[in-house]
Amino acid sequence: MVYADLHIHTLASDGSLAPAAILELARQKGLKALSFTDHESLSGYIQVYNQARELGLELLPGIEMVTSFRGREIHLLGYNFDPTAPVLASALEEIRRERRIIARQVIRRLQNLGFNISWEQVEALIPPGGVLGKNHILQVLRHCGYIDNQEKTIEFLRRYLGPGGLAYIPYEGNPLPRAVALIHAAGGISVLAHPGLINDDTLVNCILEEGIDGLEVFYYYLGSKRRELIHSYYRLAKERHLLITGGTDFHGLYAPVALGTMGISAAMLAGLSKHQPPGANISPGEVSFLR
Repeated sequence: MVYADLHIHTLASDGSLAPAAILELARQKGLKALSFTDHESLSGYIQVYNQARELGLELLPGIEMVTSFRGREIHLLGYNFDPTAPVLASALEEIRRERRIIARQVIRRLQNLGFNISWEQVEALIPPGGVLGKNHILQVLRHCGYIDNQEKTIEFLRRYLGPGGLAYIPYEGNPLPRAVALIHAAGGISVLAHPGLINDDTLVNCILEEGIDGLEVFYYYLGSKRRELIHSYYRLAKERHLLITGGTDFHGLYAPVALGTMGISAAMLAGLSKHQPPGANISPGEVSFLR
């Protein structure tokens, strides 16, 4: 049975449910622990941390960052950091500002491709302290009648907004080594997200040399090879003495995977809590590198 789902998105980034609604859903599903891994935003966590405690749920500080490494977009997860760390707050604010500039360019590309939507429509959906996500663009497209079901949503993501899509613009302002150091500086654990989606194990092994603490082994969106890939990355994590994490990458009720159907055990979660990241030993030079 899944004890903890450690990959969840809320309205603070590209999820479709409010943080409080996800807590209630987690309680109904029987989860004991969870983490909101919103893109470059801690807004969801901050909103409901006290409420989670009242419900008897352990809510781990979490984040998912879009990073770049050797010309590829790589997603990095962070856990158990200090959510009030100034170095983290300032860096996330800068990344959100840069990504908003890119989002404007994405909207412009969609307009040039014939979609009659505006930046103002999308911007109105971004909550305070949140980051513009693909879900906000999809909400506007649904409202305007361009997509009306799950199949069309998935196809739109693939054709327009995913890597290589017609409106896709890569974000290269957060190199992977910098993101790893940032999480460590805030006292947290860095985890390579969904390695099975990278489709290049040579690159995965290179990434793991960058100070990564863990591997997201248990993951849903791996297609017909899911079981095989989970076993493969489980072995890799054990061989390299890495922490093991997992989760649904839940984005809301429209998604094909339900909250809590993928994740980790209580013993695996305890391993995360015991792990001592190298953040306490960050040197002044490394901190300046993060700014």
